[in-house]
Amino acid sequence: MKFNIRSMPVIGLIIAESLSLMGNQIAAVAIPILVLRFTNSPIVTGIASAANIVPIILAAIVGGRAIDRFGAWNISVAADVLSFFSVLALPFAFIYLDQVSPFLIFLLVFLGALFDPTGISARQTLVPNLAKLSGKPLPKINSWRGGLENAADFLGPVIGVGLIGVAGIVHTFLINAVTFLLCAVIFAIAVPRKQEIASMGNEGAAPRGVTFIFKHPQLRPLAIVGMVANFAILPFLGLLLPVLTTQKFHSTTLLGVCLSVFGLAATVGAAFFSRLSHRYSRSVIYYGGLLMTGSSMILCAVSSHKYEVIFCAGLAGLLLGAGNPLQQTILQEETPKAIAGQVFTSLTAIHFIAGPFGLLFAGIFTEFSNVKRVLLCFGCLLLTSAIFGWFRLPLKR
Repeated sequence: MKFNIRSMPVIGLIIAESLSLMGNQIAAVAIPILVLRFTNSPIVTGIASAANIVPIILAAIVGGRAIDRFGAWNISVAADVLSFFSVLALPFAFIYLDQVSPFLIFLLVFLGALFDPTGISARQTLVPNLAKLSGKPLPKINSWRGGLENAADFLGPVIGVGLIGVAGIVHTFLINAVTFLLCAVIFAIAVPRKQEIASMGNEGAAPRGVTFIFKHPQLRPLAIVGMVANFAILPFLGLLLPVLTTQKFHSTTLLGVCLSVFGLAATVGAAFFSRLSHRYSRSVIYYGGLLMTGSSMILCAVSSHKYEVIFCAGLAGLLLGAGNPLQQTILQEETPKAIAGQVFTSLTAIHFIAGPFGLLFAGIFTEFSNVKRVLLCFGCLLLTSAIFGWFRLPLKR
């Protein structure tokens, strides 16, 4: 991407997104370690991880309506500022309270994640206009976005593990909060503010977005397969890898390395999306990524050495990373601007609605069985959903 004045707004948006996602990845390392350290219970850890996902579902109810009514720019800045204050609640609880119950952990994690999904969706709806302003095609812009966002996924766990070791978990969450504030400041400076007219028909925003998605031939496969995929992938990253690395291999560092390698591999996949899209079909890119991730989860289950787990984590993210810019490109191409906020938040909610159930199922299954069997089951589920989608729900240009 050539750096010129016309490209500065989209560059600023990408940097802001990356900071926000880096903060999320720091929390992704800190939350399961925190809960496992205090409770030593995979079930409670699954419940805490679910608290990080429920706000994504709620965002479809109010977030899309807010974006379309008040404007994506305003909502993006407001969401990041509110996230800054809400994330501070968790470390302050550990500083000022003698004892923190699992329920309070769930509530504080929930509040910390409450505003983030709406802010992410708000920024996504601005991408088509900023891409036109920069003179770059959407696949190219989304390839850069995906690459830098996944780079944040790579750096976040590394920084998170380092901060936990040096400064402790409480101060790690303080730094996490600061990333949201920086995101709001950079976005407000770099992205031009434009007065947006409230869209018509905001009543019933979530049902309208969901209806549009399931009636659209290109968005329906993303919704159905994505929902099943997140039932398996979210527990893999948020619960099964933490349990595998900290309880089987007794290494917090290994968890950070695995998540970082996963993010690095996803960064490579996203960076090559633009080239891949010219050579391979969308079905090959999307379902191929799920096939590779499912196979990697199965390999994790039979791994007996730390380096094998690290290799499997990288393999899991490699082609999966290209699926993110692919999905965003399809959304931005097919969604009318008037209901963009509703559709973006609704698709995200559909994807994540099965996530809490997957985390709870994984937590219970792991508690009373073992993590290897859960990895095998979830890996097979992902393989089955990818094969079904490949033959029954193809993605066409």
